Amino acid sequence: MIDRRSVLATLGGAVAGSLATNAAPQASAATSSPPTPTRADVTFLRTEALVNVERAQAVMTRENIDAFVVTQPTNVFYLGNHWPNLDRMGFRHSVFVIYPRDPQRPVALVMSGFLHYYRYADDVELPNRIVFPYTVPEADGSAAPTRMHRVLDESLLSEREIHRRKTSASAETPSPSAEVALQRALQHLGLTRARIAIDDSAIERLLQKRDFAGTTTYAEDHLRRIRFAKSPAEIRLMRIAAQHNVDAAMAMVATVRTAGSTGVLRNRFFSEATARGNQPVFIVIDGSSSEIADAPIRDGMAFSIDCVSSFLHYHGDFARTIFVGEPHRLMRRGTSAIFTAWQEVRSQLRPGMRFVDVQRIGRESMKKQGADFSVNFTPHSVGLWHSDHPQPSVAEGRSVEALVLEKNMVLSVDCPIMDTGMGGTCHLEDLVLIGEDGATPIHSVPPNILTV
Repeated sequence: MIDRRSVLATLGGAVAGSLATNAAPQASAATSSPPTPTRADVTFLRTEALVNVERAQAVMTRENIDAFVVTQPTNVFYLGNHWPNLDRMGFRHSVFVIYPRDPQRPVALVMSGFLHYYRYADDVELPNRIVFPYTVPEADGSAAPTRMHRVLDESLLSEREIHRRKTSASAETPSPSAEVALQRALQHLGLTRARIAIDDSAIERLLQKRDFAGTTTYAEDHLRRIRFAKSPAEIRLMRIAAQHNVDAAMAMVATVRTAGSTGVLRNRFFSEATARGNQPVFIVIDGSSSEIADAPIRDGMAFSIDCVSSFLHYHGDFARTIFVGEPHRLMRRGTSAIFTAWQEVRSQLRPGMRFVDVQRIGRESMKKQGADFSVNFTPHSVGLWHSDHPQPSVAEGRSVEALVLEKNMVLSVDCPIMDTGMGGTCHLEDLVLIGEDGATPIHSVPPNILTV
């Protein structure tokens, strides 16, 4: 346990931690006021692919997949390093990525010609990429030229604008629709008779309209299987996302005494996450994920927080228990028990261990301690989703418990006590990177109990 003065010192150090090397910062002495968060350098995403190339080829070979054809934003980002602008605005199927198994074939992107010029050119400079833009049809059915900003004085063009225009000019000839551009891309890659894995039924409908002669299968679980082990670029993003998330949570904890209610506390986490460049996803406070609930915070309360936010779509996930003064003895017993159990679990995490073994170790620890609390010790992979692993399928006889830990996966083991009537709510959760010889946290690790 830690007292209020030590919590504030930890808060100051965690917020001050530098992310320049993507390393988890260490706690330091308290500061009079938290420093302004600095912007993380993610320029590596222009030239370093997110996708784990070797793993993708292995999975595609095993599943007899010639190419992925995807349009869901998460999958477009993973395979193409580009999140579709229009999907943020409520439009669908604005970008398609064709990712061939054969590394000699380029990765093809189908997208709006204007957004290729306006956004993609600023973000991506990866080799072995080919873009098939689409615009709108002219009266004769041909494609209109790609629209760009009108130039008033060429001598005043910025370097960025010159680069945008060069990038636009390097694309294939525009097509009059996304449907035609997708067909042209598949023809160019020699995939018109291939076995492809898709992530949206709209793709199948488009292919049928263009007389596609190959076969299709569903891609989502295969992509999650690839993402199970992170690429170096993904690990860098996960470190940033996780540390920002912890820093935001700890900055929020520093305001518990003055917040007044759980609703205000929730808003504070959201604002602290945003200030660091993360997007709030959710926070569970005192066992409730409701965004409407707003209960008063009183002296003597003991409650859990479970904080999730994302940075460039990669997620942080962090949980702790807060004591507002002196808690009931059951809360002290519960928080101590789950901390001891998590330490035992973490010390044994290795590649090759099954998810069900993780749960077993945690439950056996609780039993050895004589701690009669209900805790699931639920493991889950974290990445582009909060739960970024292949999903269970009863019909296929598969379950999450049968999944096996692998090197370079980012793992969470949820440790909430699922009992009530104990004077509060308990939770404990950190993100760890699975290595050859064990697991290491990817963010700074505050105390398991935060007393304010």
